[in-house]
Amino acid sequence: MSREDPIKAEKDFSATLDEQFPLIEKLPDYKQALDKYLVLEKQTRQSSDLASSKRVLARIVSTLIDNEDWEYLNDLITILSKKHGQLKSSIQAFIGQVIDNLDKLNESHKKELDMKIKIIETIRTVTDKKIFVEVERAVVSKKLAEIYLDKFNDLDKAVDILCDLQVETYSLMPFSDKIEYILQQIKLTLQKGDYNQARILSRKILLKSLKNFEKADEFKSIYLKYLIEISIFDYDYISIVKNLLLLIDIPLIKETKEEYKSYLVEIVYYIILSPYDPHQNDLINKIKQNPIFAKNVDSQVFKLLDIFTTNELIHWSNIESLYKDYFQQSSILKNETNFKNLQKRIIEHNLRIINKFYQFIKLERLAYLLQLSIDESEQYVSELVNQGMISAKINRPQGIIKFDKTKSEGNTTTTDSTSADHNVNVLLNDWCYDIDKLLEEVDSIGHLINKEEMMHGIKQKVK
Repeated sequence: MSREDPIKAEKDFSATLDEQFPLIEKLPDYKQALDKYLVLEKQTRQSSDLASSKRVLARIVSTLIDNEDWEYLNDLITILSKKHGQLKSSIQAFIGQVIDNLDKLNESHKKELDMKIKIIETIRTVTDKKIFVEVERAVVSKKLAEIYLDKFNDLDKAVDILCDLQVETYSLMPFSDKIEYILQQIKLTLQKGDYNQARILSRKILLKSLKNFEKADEFKSIYLKYLIEISIFDYDYISIVKNLLLLIDIPLIKETKEEYKSYLVEIVYYIILSPYDPHQNDLINKIKQNPIFAKNVDSQVFKLLDIFTTNELIHWSNIESLYKDYFQQSSILKNETNFKNLQKRIIEHNLRIINKFYQFIKLERLAYLLQLSIDESEQYVSELVNQGMISAKINRPQGIIKFDKTKSEGNTTTTDSTSADHNVNVLLNDWCYDIDKLLEEVDSIGHLINKEEMMHGIKQKVK
């Protein structure tokens, strides 16, 4: 059983080791040398001489590796780690040295590859649930995951091995190493197609913490790309835009001109795909006013921002004819769901514009303006009312839609506070009036029922 490092050794073996090491090295048989080293290991361990214990263990590892006796080394990892009174720092140094020499095993040769896996599994076993060697366990687990991925093409096994590590709780691991491990976990889960797990893992990293260390920009760019990939799977367009805007601000990304320009184009497409709300409206206007986009994005693509921020109806047939080639070249709009959502955003935009300029409109006229059937037009009106984008009432018998102007219309960026307060008060007064009226009617009905019951009772008595 391992124990804490002592403050002071019971006996100093440094002089003994200086004397014995040269003599042991002269022995012709390395196994005899190992026997001598193991005797010294026991003496240094029992005397709690940490420095000497580390020196002996280092000699044991180097002797076995020089003689390519990996099998015996594998056995000693378990034996020496379980020795009674073994010092924690000694085990840590011993395992660390074994890990440093693992690359000497050639993975191209099956026998050596099998031995490497065997030693890694042994280290994972002896370090399991031991905090003082949690970093060493993480290192070999990463190596093992890479072996299963590269040599056996076993993604599931690699994910199971690496994602079993809770590196965010490792107090001994440097912060940058923790980030690197978590990013590797996210990468493997994304390759596996497990987006839910990738989303959970991504929450272990805070964007604001990715600064003030050597690889901060590199890790931040990788992390944002993974977040974007997750959001693309979820069709969470507004999150894609926000993360892309953060990505293009990283100096590392700005250096790659073609990639940088492609991200700017993606931002334009994703912001027009985003469902309308005040935040989306604010973002699209900021993007439109940003000179970087006007300078680096194709003028025709950039014009989409003007189209979606102008108080005019958008005709899908015109968009389709003007942008057919652009849409075919874009991987974003080649996606069927994205293409359908673009059509939906155009219809929603048109409805907000109609809501802004019309108080009453016939369903036939609305369907004509939206280039939809009457049923489809009615469905879209209902959806936007439910989402709170517009306020409207449909009179089906007369085939008329009434738009309520008490709500703020779409594309309005500023609102007069006095007018807004007035509208709120009017809305509350109308609601209170309706409730009062309802209660009066209920009360009247109650009185009428009581009256009928009394009259019925009197008639019964008279008979």
